[in-house]
Amino acid sequence: GEMIPHGYAKDNYEAALLAITAGSDMDMESRSYKDHLAKLVKEGKVKIQLVDDAVRRILRKKFELGLFDDPYRFSNPEREQKQLNNPAHTAAARDMAKKSIVLLKNEKQVLPLSKEIKSIALIGPFIKAVRDNLGFWSMEWPDDSLKIITQWQGIQTKVSSATQLFYAKGCNINDTSTAGFAKAIEAAKQADVVIMSVGEARDMSGEAKSRSNIQLPGVQEELIKAIHATGKPVIVMINAGRPLVFNWVADNVPAILYNWWLGTEAGNAIADVLFGDYNPSAKLPMTFPRSEGQIPIYYNYYNTGRPAKNDSDRFYRSAYIDESIYPKYPFGYGLSYTQFQYSDIRLTKKQYRANEKIEASISITNTGNYDGEEVVQLYIRDIVASVVRPVKELKGFQKIFLKKGETREVRFTLTANDLRFYNDRLDYIYEPGEFRLYIGGNSSDVKEATFELQK
Repeated sequence: GEMIPHGYAKDNYEAALLAITAGSDMDMESRSYKDHLAKLVKEGKVKIQLVDDAVRRILRKKFELGLFDDPYRFSNPEREQKQLNNPAHTAAARDMAKKSIVLLKNEKQVLPLSKEIKSIALIGPFIKAVRDNLGFWSMEWPDDSLKIITQWQGIQTKVSSATQLFYAKGCNINDTSTAGFAKAIEAAKQADVVIMSVGEARDMSGEAKSRSNIQLPGVQEELIKAIHATGKPVIVMINAGRPLVFNWVADNVPAILYNWWLGTEAGNAIADVLFGDYNPSAKLPMTFPRSEGQIPIYYNYYNTGRPAKNDSDRFYRSAYIDESIYPKYPFGYGLSYTQFQYSDIRLTKKQYRANEKIEASISITNTGNYDGEEVVQLYIRDIVASVVRPVKELKGFQKIFLKKGETREVRFTLTANDLRFYNDRLDYIYEPGEFRLYIGGNSSDVKEATFELQK
């Protein structure tokens, strides 16, 4: 049915003809097959063999699933009850959630917080939000309020009984009113530290949810500024389904966690990270822009004919005259409560033949005060090729755990197959020549080495 507004088909009748002829076995939403396919066969415009072929593939999958033996094998009420709120699933949800939180900033080691801290102000529209933790395209259940752990609940459970918690919503997610600011400021003034939770509502990001302005909705940034002005240490948590633009927060607030939408165990997972039971290790899976004008922005871009070398290199270069050429946060970025030091890259040799393995190693040292995990990332660049190649391509990564003070060697092995690309004839090839190899904790902060692939 979507072919019609695209201008590729006149109506559902023609769409059904085009789809079945092209080999589309099922029609999910338009009902084009249901309403028109039988007629198309009767009129001789669709051969019955095409329908038989589509049905055969569908039935084969049902057979492989065992549905001919038991059509209700996946509709077992007893099993359903056992799986609902299965403790193993809940533990897995919490584990995945805490491993998804990205630490973007942690000046003066504000985090992790002590569980014995005297008082915390919890401010923002997400602190006690329930279903917004689920994100878009998630199933709602009548007992969601009983199953979803809010951020308030997670933190309340984590801290000591002597810790005093102050709460103020401050504003709604898409508010234009600042009426709640005074109560929020008062809560902040009473506390030793402030945790703010802001972001997008769950239905602001997802399918058919484009936004021309991807900054914090409503007056949330103004609320953060007002709380920051109290002089209290502020931790900002951002809940969203996409990269947002939050430059003032990034430049002025000492600690930032990017939570995304973490699901039913959101509150517990967030508390695990805030109070140091889990040292964050997640990395950004996309590039974060400084402004909407930088979009599209991604790490594996193609160089222009006049690439800017840095933000001072603007004279007749491919650069903004009013904006940095760099993103706010690069692909693969994410901090830890500890620090990792990378040695120089070691290659087994500088020249390789196509049938040889390319081996690179690097030593990583945990130089901080906490045990932690690091995602070590490997990128390459093909310097000269028959078609333009990206400035960097992710070719491998390893997640390692290092105790405080520990050093470990990380090894990567590539082959000529890892250097392949589609040329102008759509042949999947590799070409001899010079390559750069990068290893680091994100796509920008990397060590570099060079090797040559020979024929």
